[in-house]
Amino acid sequence: MPGEDPEPPSINKFDFYERCKKIALKKHIQYEILRYLEEDCNNFYAVKFFFLPQPIYAVVNAAHPFIAFCLDDEYSKFGNSFPLYFIDYEELAEEFSGYTVMKVIELNKQFNIEEHEELRNIRTIKEQVKYWNPITIGDVMFNYWD
Repeated sequence: MPGEDPEPPSINKFDFYERCKKIALKKHIQYEILRYLEEDCNNFYAVKFFFLPQPIYAVVNAAHPFIAFCLDDEYSKFGNSFPLYFIDYEELAEEFSGYTVMKVIELNKQFNIEEHEELRNIRTIKEQVKYWNPITIGDVMFNYWD
């Protein structure tokens, strides 16, 4: 209807999970789909790859095909803290063709909603940004408040 916000876009999480499974098989490493995160109020899906010496997490935005890579927090946990600790991980980045792999330099840029015309006209996003006051692009793209 005119004047209403359009339905938000979404990605197929099962396609993302299947891609992660194929990557893990190809690289001969274990992986874990973090389904418990689907029950929380976040806007991303995550898969843990058991690389040594520490696991690497692939996260995908639930609405758009943006991928980022993260490490555990200082307590060796993932998914319990905000913001996420982003890293660049070329070994995985090359495996995600069809997605936009975000670099740390992009994710850590300061966020200003006035610079994002595609977002500033969506009422629900404006309300969330005003309430949560995200600092970086990464805070907006991969968060626990959507």
